[in-house]
Amino acid sequence: MHQQSDGRWLPHWVQFVDPRSNKASIWVKLPEVAAGDTVVLTLRYAPVDSEDLSSGRRVFEMFDDFGEPGLGYFRFGTPTTVMTRSLSWESEAPHTLSVVELNRGGYRFWGYYGLADCGGIGIARSNDLTTWEKLPKPLFTGDGERWPSALKVGGTIYMAHDRDYCGTSHIVLRTSRDGLNFEAAYRTLVTPEPGLRNQNPALFQDPADGRFYLFWFRGGSEAGFWQIRARSAATVEGLADSANERVLLDVPYELAAPNMMAYDGTYFLSTEVNENAWKTRIYAGPTPLGPFKLLPDAPQLSDNQACLFQHIFDGVMHGYLCKVIGTTWVLNHRIADLRAGRMTQRALDEGVWTPISGAWQVHTDEAKGVTRLVASAPGLLRTALTGREAHVEALGRAVVGGWGIALNVQDADTYVAALVVTRAVHLVQHQQGVETVLSTVEGQTNAETWQELGVRLLGDEVTAFINQRPVVQARLAAPSASGHAALISLGRAEFDDVRWRKASLLAPQVVVRAPAPAGAVEAMWAAALVSLIASAVIMLAWLRHVRR
Repeated sequence: MHQQSDGRWLPHWVQFVDPRSNKASIWVKLPEVAAGDTVVLTLRYAPVDSEDLSSGRRVFEMFDDFGEPGLGYFRFGTPTTVMTRSLSWESEAPHTLSVVELNRGGYRFWGYYGLADCGGIGIARSNDLTTWEKLPKPLFTGDGERWPSALKVGGTIYMAHDRDYCGTSHIVLRTSRDGLNFEAAYRTLVTPEPGLRNQNPALFQDPADGRFYLFWFRGGSEAGFWQIRARSAATVEGLADSANERVLLDVPYELAAPNMMAYDGTYFLSTEVNENAWKTRIYAGPTPLGPFKLLPDAPQLSDNQACLFQHIFDGVMHGYLCKVIGTTWVLNHRIADLRAGRMTQRALDEGVWTPISGAWQVHTDEAKGVTRLVASAPGLLRTALTGREAHVEALGRAVVGGWGIALNVQDADTYVAALVVTRAVHLVQHQQGVETVLSTVEGQTNAETWQELGVRLLGDEVTAFINQRPVVQARLAAPSASGHAALISLGRAEFDDVRWRKASLLAPQVVVRAPAPAGAVEAMWAAALVSLIASAVIMLAWLRHVRR
């Protein structure tokens, strides 16, 4: 999907396509649009084997479809902060950590850390992978060094890292015999390219055949594309040869920070994306060069958790990642017991959801090929997002009782909500446990049938929607403070496709153009899509874009 005025790719989510009714619902995120404007969108076509760019997480400030069935990644333990800014030379907080097992100087593990900016690279040492002692002086600084990736081969420690990160970033290689003193001279692995970023290197040795690999990110917002690239060679020094360079992933949205791990014959490529917050996504493939498929439990980490470095020691994956807390980066450590196997059951994203009451679980229906959120008792499930004026939507149905969506949740007793019970939609306001029914409409719904419920709060006016159609409206009985959104179960209920966006009264007029491709078969499909899109419901979301 492109905006025709400048040809940019636009984040979008295809909610549904129904050829039988000749209808579709597509949500598109625009940087900005004035009320009453007409927006012209152009539909483009991609090969059937290309990555599906439809993503609710890149359109809405919060989106959760609770994943898909299938074999996922390994289960992460709880995070532990292992490193923060503490030395005078550190211009920013530690941001990445690459670990090698050296057994030198009284320490089993040596770690090389980079800062969140281009301020340099430091050394820290540990015996338990959690408690790290930093050396007081930087290893490298003053030349835009960042993002070290270390690899021990025999008696040599190789380090690839960013150089001139705050300028024309590129990747260089240095070596050391003791892990402490690296040669001043370096070998350029990936040369500078004006207008492009080449950074986030990851060195990897395939345990199956001993071959070496370099992974990195190329592109950026200036270029309009983001690529994960790779090279392989029989020696680490041979990675400077670009002859066998290949593109593993190529997308029009922010994607970076590759890191590779091999376990039990599968290769796990971790990446980071910016979907209104930094998140970690992991792909799996049969070789270090793929082909890679996005795992069904992506994102594996959210809530500004990214730049994952995967290390295996004693059958345990030790992950080191950056995390934003307020305006400050910290370096966190999370472990996953590889011997426990990969996840088959999806779980609630801990960066998005907090149970306030009730019993909530993501359930996988293998027969139908879907995953859904199931509430087996009355309760509230709160989202992480806050805001007074919001528009929240979800698919849902009641198995027993009813279900709904709440806004401005302060606690279990104070919120505004739209509830679906039997065949009625109720707007209610709870204040310290006292419920006020604001308005009710009968006969507009069926609580036991899958349908989309929406609730919007603007000023003191609250509106409930069924399948995008406003059905009941009311004014609050009392002022409502900014708070969280939440899902509500009044008994037993199921939910899917939950999304949070900023509230708006007016939507722009939309014109969709779908030029036909040249090929006969493609042209046939294009004609069908033009007819389909002609009756599509195009929704526009005005959402902020968080820059790193």
